[in-house]
Amino acid sequence: MLADYQQLVNDLVADQDAAITPEVRDRAIEEARLRYSADRPHHIVADVTWPALSVFGPVPEGWGATSRVRSAEYPVGRRPAELVFIDAYRTPTGWGLECMSALPAGAVVRLSYTQPHVLGVDEDTIPMEHRMAVAQYAAWLLCQQLATRYSGERETPMGAEVARTETRARSYAARAKEYRSAYYAGTGQSDPFKQADLGGDLAPAAGVVSWPGRRRNVLTRGVL
Repeated sequence: MLADYQQLVNDLVADQDAAITPEVRDRAIEEARLRYSADRPHHIVADVTWPALSVFGPVPEGWGATSRVRSAEYPVGRRPAELVFIDAYRTPTGWGLECMSALPAGAVVRLSYTQPHVLGVDEDTIPMEHRMAVAQYAAWLLCQQLATRYSGERETPMGAEVARTETRARSYAARAKEYRSAYYAGTGQSDPFKQADLGGDLAPAAGVVSWPGRRRNVLTRGVL
């Protein structure tokens, strides 16, 4: 449930200055839900009934703009399963289903489809094994914010406070990378930012190059 994610994120992001408010934390959790829904959408199976002899039928309850048809079985219950081609379409008044061929009135179609996960006070469709990964994605976003904040503030303080602020910025930036990598590893995906990180780590070495410039103490051979 949402409270579980809130507590996990609180544990992952140590924010001594209380810069991360509950509202900011919850927005990060919502962004994590959306990211996870795009990467690992909620798979649902539901039966829909055709209202009349037609190629058009209703979408299941809760269908949204990001829902996608995976497969449609008709007639239901045969083995091997018989599949028909059905896709969703949008009209000015809402969503509907369209079959390649007309289905009779009362036909029951078993639809397999995807839609975003639900994460609320009383409902949570994210699998337990991915709960920590989703919290780590939210923690990544928050640590990025904190790293940016302290990076921007390091010009303001003086003396020892400067070093403390720079240390915080580096610490949160490093922690952000760890949480991001943990999210992708935890959900069985490759980290799309990993190669860029490797490139960034190699950048200083790549800076040792020979630049063209004025030639000095060079003996040249020419025609006198």
